[in-house]
Amino acid sequence: MAMKIAVLIMAAGASRRMEGIKQLMPWKDSNFLVETIKTVQKSDSTSVNVVLGSNADLIASTCQLTEMNINVFTNTHWDKGLGNSIAYGVQSLLKQHEPYNGILICLADQPLLEHQHLNNLIDQFEKNTSKIIATDYNAKAGVPVLFPTLHFKALSQLDGDYGAKDYLNKHTNNIISLNAARQIIDIDTTREYEQLMAEAKKTHI
Repeated sequence: MAMKIAVLIMAAGASRRMEGIKQLMPWKDSNFLVETIKTVQKSDSTSVNVVLGSNADLIASTCQLTEMNINVFTNTHWDKGLGNSIAYGVQSLLKQHEPYNGILICLADQPLLEHQHLNNLIDQFEKNTSKIIATDYNAKAGVPVLFPTLHFKALSQLDGDYGAKDYLNKHTNNIISLNAARQIIDIDTTREYEQLMAEAKKTHI
């Protein structure tokens, strides 16, 4: 029986270190957020859910999210940090009363992420349903990361900037990490974005 996996795409931040709205930065055929959604939709997940916050109305309308067969959760307290937005997203999922086996948390600023890596996480989770299945960051665990049900309550109570990585540091004995090579690159600054675009131009990403 296939696992029911809900994906939470975190896209609530204000991207203060970048000129412009990070979620809407041009990438491939559209922008960071839309391309992340398209990547997730290619995976074996059950539902796709986006957590917005800063510039929520502008992002939702620009990306035409209402036409994408996804759920959109808008966290009005997004400025309290990533942990608060994760908690809000998990709370919103739990209110749906769907029997999810796992929640897979992704970020909207990892443009090199491929759906095959998400499927690898899901496949590993199906073999180890009590484990947290994370992405390897040079011996540390990070996002994308898939949490089993026994962690849902704790995730729903995160706050401040205490995000998934901090939570993972407290559960190192219960984690399986998978390598994703360069897919782990995230874009936080204008300089990093310019480097990404220059490389994409060379390699025709």
